[in-house]
Amino acid sequence: MASPVDSTANTANGEQAANRAKQAKATLDKHESILFRIKLQDAQGKHVPVYEVANKTIGFLCSAGRYAVCQELSTIVDRFLECHPDFALIYISLDTTEEAFNRTMEAHPRWLAVPFHDPIKTDILNEWQTKGVPCLHIYDPVEHEILTSWGGSCLRFNFDHCFEEWKRGGHGVSYWQMVRGWWYYNAPVGTFKDMTDQELGAKGFSAIGDSENVSGGSGGSTSHAPDRLETKKDK
Repeated sequence: MASPVDSTANTANGEQAANRAKQAKATLDKHESILFRIKLQDAQGKHVPVYEVANKTIGFLCSAGRYAVCQELSTIVDRFLECHPDFALIYISLDTTEEAFNRTMEAHPRWLAVPFHDPIKTDILNEWQTKGVPCLHIYDPVEHEILTSWGGSCLRFNFDHCFEEWKRGGHGVSYWQMVRGWWYYNAPVGTFKDMTDQELGAKGFSAIGDSENVSGGSGGSTSHAPDRLETKKDK
């Protein structure tokens, strides 16, 4: 007969397993997947069938237009959408009013959105453990799973290569790229920010948008990543 301690431990382990199953990658059962439970609208407020994005890699952007750091990431996302027609952006609004939500959508006509008053937004935030804004979750609609919740870092530090990595099921950005990127962006003025690409290369920094094995330099970078933007820490 199991002791009370053993029973308690088994119950705790079972609860942890259940929580992991709920909070980890979006369920593989397509009938329960978030993608098949949402309604979408375009920037003009017109309904958009979900099947229009079903074969695209999708970014779920949890954001609020009133914050400067969200506005900055939104600009990067717009540039990314221009480069990748097989990428779709779905806005999960944390704006305080519907008017603010509408202003955000008007400013970004390529975006789709979950309607402002749709309560499923709360399910998305909870299921994917969204702790702050902006947060860009990258979703694979084929496998019905979240590839990464660090989509913002993917765009900042691996702009030119993250999409292909997502297509292969990868995270889109390495730990080293993120560490190197944050060190660069947060360096005091006069330390790294005023250096040329060639000088940065001599210090061991490859171009921010380049892949892990490509060395940087003033003539070698083809990155479309934003040029030395001042940012707060975001995903």
